[in-house]
Amino acid sequence: MGYNNCPCTCPACWMVLVKFQSEVKTYMKKILKLSAFALLAVSLTACSEAAVKDTSLDDKNSKELPPLHEDYSSNWWKDQPNGNADPNTKWDGEGWILSSNEVSNGVAIADIKTGNPVKYIQTSGTPHHVHLNKDQTWAFATQRYGTSVLAINMETLEDHNIDFPGFDSDPAPQHLTFSRDGKYAFTSLNAVGAVGMIDAEKAKLIKVFKDVGKKPRDMNVTPDGKKLFVSLQAEPYITVIDIETGEMRHLERTETDYGKGTGSGLDMSNDGKFVAVSNTADDEVAIYDSESEKLLKKIGDIPKPVNVSFMGNTHILATGNRNDGSISIMDAEKLQLLKTIKTGPGTNIPYLGPDGYWYTSQNGAGYLTVMDPEDNFKIVRKIWGVQNIHWLNWSPDGSMMFGSNWGDKTLTKIDLTKKKDFRTTIQVGLNPNGIAIKSNVPKEQLVKYQKEINAEEANRIKKASTLIFPDARDINEEAFLGTCLQCHDIGRIMRNNSKGPEAWTSVVDRMKGNGAKMNDEQRQQIIDYLASDQHKSLSIQTELEAELAKEKKDKE
Repeated sequence: MGYNNCPCTCPACWMVLVKFQSEVKTYMKKILKLSAFALLAVSLTACSEAAVKDTSLDDKNSKELPPLHEDYSSNWWKDQPNGNADPNTKWDGEGWILSSNEVSNGVAIADIKTGNPVKYIQTSGTPHHVHLNKDQTWAFATQRYGTSVLAINMETLEDHNIDFPGFDSDPAPQHLTFSRDGKYAFTSLNAVGAVGMIDAEKAKLIKVFKDVGKKPRDMNVTPDGKKLFVSLQAEPYITVIDIETGEMRHLERTETDYGKGTGSGLDMSNDGKFVAVSNTADDEVAIYDSESEKLLKKIGDIPKPVNVSFMGNTHILATGNRNDGSISIMDAEKLQLLKTIKTGPGTNIPYLGPDGYWYTSQNGAGYLTVMDPEDNFKIVRKIWGVQNIHWLNWSPDGSMMFGSNWGDKTLTKIDLTKKKDFRTTIQVGLNPNGIAIKSNVPKEQLVKYQKEINAEEANRIKKASTLIFPDARDINEEAFLGTCLQCHDIGRIMRNNSKGPEAWTSVVDRMKGNGAKMNDEQRQQIIDYLASDQHKSLSIQTELEAELAKEKKDKE
């Protein structure tokens, strides 16, 4: 029997039947996905703090989540991941969340269920990103403008610094990645052109690879654990390190002078086939074959790409273009640019969520953007009620989404199992950047911090979230102080050695792209102020830092 009960069995009729069946299958898949998103859209509604506290927990406020998307990956091993460990649909919803808070100079640990503080650790440097190793026994926080990586024992909550000896200046660990087996961690020592190798199961330094290149940033290890690819912000090449022998090779990247440090992000596809690096100053992305280490193509017409990410387990690549608030989408197999989409101010990192939609964090906006990759990457939603959202992270079962509120002192927790009244905030400290989830906390430890608020740690977080500002000495300093909490972090400015108005102009424009609010007059005032080096005499610290400094001085 042919199509529509037609008795004909000729090839033409059967071709129509095959096409019809394919269209029905595509249509049904689209309907199911749209239904799932409709539920998500209903749930993502701004609500007051009072409404949050009165959230209904009965079945009327519950909804079914779609299954984890087939291409979704937590990417726990990457230096800019979107998950804590391998996806687990049987997760019980309990655990802790960690955040590295750049302006407070500390790491906060909080209970996911209650938001109660577990511990606040004042660090010796500026914590940038925080990662958990594969079995979640150790947390590692890179400390920019410092000498070490902070290691936290997640069973005892005791911490120690992993130092990198042999340098005349502070190494300034920036980003960190793991080998896929979870045995080793690698951190880019941005200020000294090196990479540190750490035993990720014992939290001890193994060795340091020196002379990697100027300002190493992002790294990825091949799935077999043999090679490490490193992007460099201030060199016209990327470096490949043979991990066992220490042998290094430089791969062609650009002929542009990157001496000012304008190079940026790198990522590797999950199967290890492709490596991509953002040539920020060239408005392009370079794609390599990781096995042959051959440069396959430079894809242009990408406006100042910064972070670059392969979307889940696919070979589709997306960049965060902070300067103009867009993402650019590429196909690494076909080596072609597919589309550039305006998503919003300070676009940072594109993520493939567990529901199959794409999410972009927006450094300079009060929302994050949601796109449908199956509908020509159409923007289907903007989730409001967040503050300069920087990193996103999902729970192992995809039921919760977390974001670090850059320029604020909180994390946002979104419960995706609720139709309404879903959003709460967790107090952590000023300018949270990297976040990580420990999903296997022993029950006795969970109960200890859920039964009542740890008053001592809550007080420390409060003090760590309050800056002591000096009185502005002139209108230029007043304009600068008014932007501090909205730029990447105060340390980035205070430790910057740029000289003259021209050099500071690019720094201030980057601040603006990252969400600092300023008009044209204030922009010029800030440039003039920084060019005068007046900021070098400023003393800006949190109440907790001032208290600890006084205690130290009294002891001496």
